[in-house]
Amino acid sequence: MRSSVFPRLALGLFAVFLAVSLSRAAVETAKNGVRLYRSRNDTPLTDRSHAYGPVYTQEIEKIRRTIPRDGAYILINGDPGEHGGPFWVKFDLAPRRALYLGALDNLGNIDRLKKRMPRAARWVVIAYGPYRRPVLIERYKFVQERKEREGA
Repeated sequence: MRSSVFPRLALGLFAVFLAVSLSRAAVETAKNGVRLYRSRNDTPLTDRSHAYGPVYTQEIEKIRRTIPRDGAYILINGDPGEHGGPFWVKFDLAPRRALYLGALDNLGNIDRLKKRMPRAARWVVIAYGPYRRPVLIERYKFVQERKEREGA
C-alpha cells in the first residue's frame, strides 16, 4: 500500500507542473500572435528597429547609404568581450564585403595595421555588443587616430 503512494504523488506533481506550464505557454503564444498580427505590415527597417533599437538601426542605415553596395569596408570588434557585434553588423551591411581585422585592442602597431588594410576599403566600421550602435570612420582618419595614440 505504501509503495503506491509515491508514484501517485509523483504523477500528481507532474500533472500540476504540466497544467501550469501549458497555461503559461498558451498565454505567451497568444501574446506573440497578437504581436505578429500587429506587425504584419511592418517594413524590414521597422522590424530591425523593434529588434535592435532605433539607435542601432539608424546607424546601420546611415552606413548602408555611405558604403556602396559593391563596396568593401574594414570591420573591427570594438567590444572587449565576444558578444557577436561584428557578425550582426556584417549581416546587416550585406552585400558589402567586410574584411575582419579582429578586436580593437589587439590590432598591433600602426605599420602592421596599415599593411593589413586593403586600399579598396575606404571605410572602417567598429562594431560593439548587442544593441549598441556601430561607428563608421574613414580609413585615413582611423589610421591618424591610431598614430596619435601610439605617439602619446
